[in-house]
Order: sequence, then structure tokens, then C-alpha cells
Amino acid sequence: MEVDIKPTPILLPINILEDFTKPLSLSFLLFGNILADELVVVVLVSLVPLVVPIPVMFLGLFTSGIQALIFATLAAAYIGESMEGHH
Repeated sequence: MEVDIKPTPILLPINILEDFTKPLSLSFLLFGNILADELVVVVLVSLVPLVVPIPVMFLGLFTSGIQALIFATLAAAYIGESMEGHH
């Protein structure tokens, strides 16, 4: 048995803020991971120009694929959560 609790009007600003902060936090997460990968490659290219950056670039491709999977999963979860009350 599921209890349907409706938010009080006092909590309305927090609920509206929550709708904006979820996609914003997701975009900051994605931006930070991409920036960190690029910074690691730039630093390694400046320190050791030939040997080390190539495996790190492949590691960046692997982590980018995982990051895309996480981004898509979280986005689907957020969309599914927002659609629960609209059936």
C-alpha cells in the first residue's frame, strides 16, 4: 500500500529548485570529467611528449564511454521520476 504525500505550499520553492538543480548538477558532472581528462592529457604531453599520452588518450576514450552511459542512465532516471505523477 503506497501513501501519496503531497508537498505543502511552504516546500514549493524547494521542489521547484530541485527540478532545476538535477540537470544542472548532471551537466557540471559531465563538464568536470571531460575537463579533467583533457587537463591530464595536456599535462602529460607537456611533460613526456611521445610515450605516455597515447595510453592516457585511450583511457580517456574508455572513461568517456562510461561517462556517457552514466549520463544517459541518470537522465533517464530523472525523466522517469518526473513522469511518475503524470499518468
